[in-house]
Amino acid sequence: MPESFYFPVYSGLLTSQHRERIGPAIWEFLWLVSKVTKEVQEEGETWGIVLGGKPVKLAEIAAELGESERNAKRNLARLKDEGYIETVRAPYGEIYKVRKSKKFISKKRSAKNGTPADEREDKYVPSHGERRDKNVLSEQREGTNLSKRWDENVPSNKDIKDIKNIKEEEEDRMNHFQLIANKFIQRRAHGFDLSPDDELAIHRLLGDNIPIDIILKYIDEIFDEYKPKHRLDYIRSFTYLEKVILDRYFGQKGEGITSDDTVHKHRRGVSRPTKEGSEKDRTVPNIEPGKRPFIKTI
Repeated sequence: MPESFYFPVYSGLLTSQHRERIGPAIWEFLWLVSKVTKEVQEEGETWGIVLGGKPVKLAEIAAELGESERNAKRNLARLKDEGYIETVRAPYGEIYKVRKSKKFISKKRSAKNGTPADEREDKYVPSHGERRDKNVLSEQREGTNLSKRWDENVPSNKDIKDIKNIKEEEEDRMNHFQLIANKFIQRRAHGFDLSPDDELAIHRLLGDNIPIDIILKYIDEIFDEYKPKHRLDYIRSFTYLEKVILDRYFGQKGEGITSDDTVHKHRRGVSRPTKEGSEKDRTVPNIEPGKRPFIKTI
């Protein structure tokens, strides 16, 4: 049974109109909403992409919902006919999109409106005398002092640029995290979730400044070269991929061990392992184990 988690559902579905249109297909619809990992805008409409565009087999949906494939197929067809979802056939299943996705609307609204009203602290209201004394003191302030305070409180263009660059770098990092996670889940083909160790391994790999296209290429190569000994033998953990990718990338770049056992460092100053197998700690973001970045539960 997959790991349980909370996800938002739009309350507008709770109407007689939607009840008649969706009917017993509500379970399949909720399953698809729970698996939405990102939202995109297409022709002015918001679409939720299920599992980042990974093809999903009908048997996987039926197994998680505990129903027959025939029943799941009938309900998914109903959702498609009623316009709630769209699908694209792929070699290993179908790619699902949820129309008018509102899974992340609460997060967007919080960012737009600021702190919710019920979390705001009551502000202290001064008395009439205190307001009068405050106004008198304000009138006695010199204009030069006010100008100085204004200059100190207003951020400079350099500060604004630095904040913007930090925000863009964080967004790029999260996008790269999602690309790697989706690629690993797709090639693993066993379950849709990442363990806390998998997430930390991906963040460590991103901290080594390896180009994202190289990482995705190595993931495909490792899975293509892997020869399972039996049907239930497969690559279960991303930590295995992390080690192989590091060995291949820094080995090809000529970094790491030389003939005299000298440890060389790459651009971030992180030591590569010696021949005896020791490894210095790499920079890992301060993330609570099991806590997923920006919703994303896959």
